Amino acid sequence: MFGKNLKKIRSVRNMSQQEFSELFDLKRATLGAYEEERSNPKIDTVIKIANYFSIGLEELLTKELTVNRLLRFNEAITTESSYNNDDFDTIPCITEEVKTRYLDNFANNISNEDLPTVKLPHVTGKDKMAFVIEDLTMSGGSNGFFPKDTIIGANVPLTELANLSGELSVVITKDQLYFRKLTYNNNTVMLTANHPGVEPVLLSTGDIKAAWRIIHVFRYTMHSDSNALEQRLAQLENTIASLRQKPW
Repeated sequence: MFGKNLKKIRSVRNMSQQEFSELFDLKRATLGAYEEERSNPKIDTVIKIANYFSIGLEELLTKELTVNRLLRFNEAITTESSYNNDDFDTIPCITEEVKTRYLDNFANNISNEDLPTVKLPHVTGKDKMAFVIEDLTMSGGSNGFFPKDTIIGANVPLTELANLSGELSVVITKDQLYFRKLTYNNNTVMLTANHPGVEPVLLSTGDIKAAWRIIHVFRYTMHSDSNALEQRLAQLENTIASLRQKPW
């Protein structure tokens, strides 16, 4: 069952054997042997895979995983005859692929109707915007944010920027989008990152074109002791890289 589940995970995640092997420090031939049930994996390998995809060990080893389970959908909802697609509001979503286009359109007062959208239970779409995290700027600590996490913000009028002081916020300027902790002081805004290698950004309130208060967070993977170590190592690597770029 383990091999069959590996194949299904790769299929759902659209990963090649090579990509999957590199992710877990395996040889491609070794992964092939696991998938074809010709070899049994080491327990630490199983634990790594289970933690990464937020799947229980017993479930991964003994039960056939469904596509809905791997996508973290509630199967009772998706198969319920009374399910109504209209029960979920659409929320425009800014991903790495559309961010540059969005900023260009925003600067030119073009509508964002062509943005991708997400639908989530218990989250209304009015005045909301979703953002997919693409870097480690806000990583750090047990509540850090990591690539592929999704945050949802409620729009805040520019006249009320002072109310965002101390809040996690998304701020847009003419050509940049920032996800930071915002501090307001006398018509000046400081945007602070969690990552120690990222310098604060100072902005005049006049430079800010739009702002959202973060009100919902959806994790791409569950945080655990094992991937927390990997995340700390990634932060360290980014810090070292940023130090190398600074003139001395």
